[in-house]
Order: sequence, then C-alpha cells, then structure tokens
Amino acid sequence: MTKKYSKFLPGSEDFSLESFPFYWVTQVHAQYVLNVDHALKKYGLDNSRRRILLALDSKPHASVSDLSDMVVSKMSTTTKIVYRLKDEGRITRVLLTEKGVEMTNKINDLTSVVLEQSFEGLTPLQIEKMMESLKHVFKNLAR
Repeated sequence: MTKKYSKFLPGSEDFSLESFPFYWVTQVHAQYVLNVDHALKKYGLDNSRRRILLALDSKPHASVSDLSDMVVSKMSTTTKIVYRLKDEGRITRVLLTEKGVEMTNKINDLTSVVLEQSFEGLTPLQIEKMMESLKHVFKNLAR
C-alpha cells in the first residue's frame, strides 16, 4: 500500500470509515436512491426503472446490451427491468412509448427537486469539479 493513500484505506493504523472515499460515494448514492424512490413511488416506479427509462430517452433504439452499459448493470438485471417496463406499457421493442415519454418528463421534474436539495450550498464550479473527480475514479475502476 502506498503511504500517500494510507489514511484513506482500510487496514491502516489511522483508518476511520469516514475517511474511506467509497464510503461517502455509496452513502451519497444510497441516500439519492432513497429520495428518488420515495418521490417516484406515486408513479409506481423505482430507481431501476427510472435509470432504464432515462437511458432509453437519451439513446432511443438502444439495445439491452447498450442499456446495461449505460446504467452499469448486469445484462440479466437489465433484461428483467426491460420486460417489467414492457409489461407496464412504458416501452416496446426497447423504445419509449408515449406513456414512457410522459414518465421520463415526470422523472426529470422529480429529479431536479432532489438534485437542487443535494447540491444546496455548492457552486456550479464545485459540482463540475466533483463530477470530473468521480468520472476519473470511474475510469480508473473500469479499466
């Protein structure tokens, strides 16, 4: 283990869970999902369906494989979600139906409320820097 990063890593003498970067990444993600799930409940949706609908909205005609890559999910999980959305009448042939388009509009409205709450007190520059850092970490992990 490199001395440079030792304070951030489990197993070091001075380690604390709160100093582990991925602790905070997972905490933020879990809280975001809880907030989004709560907001989407009134539409009979959950975070998994939301992710697929928004991915499909941004890339119409995407294959299930493309969707899996976009939402960083196993192909089998994505396939199950796609079939659920199809049964609910929100997609056909991995295309958004009109009902699915309406739902993505509602999702976007709800998401903006959660995002505004999440980023209160941060400047746009701070948010951009955070995004750059998270993208960098993701690329390192995806190698």
